[in-house]
Amino acid sequence: MITEKNLFEKGMMIAVHAGSYGARRKLDQSQLKDLPTEIVRGVHDLFDKKFKDILRAIEQYNGETRSTIRNRSIPFPIDGVYFISSDKIEGLIEYIEEREEGRKELVEKAINNYDEAVERFAQEYPEFYEKAKSKYIDKYRLNDRYYFNYQLIKISAPDRALISPEQYKKEVEKFKETVNQMKGEVLATIYEELVHVTKRLKKQCTDGKPNQRTLNNLNAFLERIDDTYSDFLDRKDMKTTIKKIKAQILGVEADQLRESDDAKEEFRKGISSILDEIKAMPDIPLKRAIEF
Repeated sequence: MITEKNLFEKGMMIAVHAGSYGARRKLDQSQLKDLPTEIVRGVHDLFDKKFKDILRAIEQYNGETRSTIRNRSIPFPIDGVYFISSDKIEGLIEYIEEREEGRKELVEKAINNYDEAVERFAQEYPEFYEKAKSKYIDKYRLNDRYYFNYQLIKISAPDRALISPEQYKKEVEKFKETVNQMKGEVLATIYEELVHVTKRLKKQCTDGKPNQRTLNNLNAFLERIDDTYSDFLDRKDMKTTIKKIKAQILGVEADQLRESDDAKEEFRKGISSILDEIKAMPDIPLKRAIEF
């Protein structure tokens, strides 16, 4: 089990940084006309939809990379920083570096289409272009704007020799609280996902349409719990419930449930009972409101 004392024996932090190009310009007073500028803000794009789609593809690609990193790690209470267990660090670095080639290709496509996109915008929207032409960057700076990089770091309480004993004690407590926040994030993530998917399965069985994709997603999430979250999960009630879910869905296929009303009803009752147990768990640090 992860604690503030053994955190960095189990892994380290990865700080992820990604950039983008807004490609917008603020409207000036003449364009806003009589609108109250103290409450109204306005912008316009610097490119048409065709080129914006090219830029959006880069952002989506970076977003997919970040999403994979997030799914293989534990969020740290600093934006863009995640905890990676030791056995996943090498594989994750390989993944990020493999993704770099695809990102470069997308940026290169944007660079190659940039001049044409500016000319097209100038012809289609001359008034907007005239006011915004000083806002266009050099096309080769797109590579700097759409960066994606990472840094492996360790974060801990400061050296006791550098601060007073009283301050050192405070910092140790802060770091302990940080680790507890990570555990709370893990617990909330597991809770919310299990509520969501068991509630969906219950509804599907009630409506008579069990879905294999839902079962597959649940199995994939249970694997993620074992593979990524388990060292941060110290709630016995949640561990017990996870075991019950695994037993409930073991070997279950959606087509089998659709073909047998008895099997479907038995499965619905089992999932309903588990959902009730999850909902009854106390002191869950929810990240968002849940409708039951």
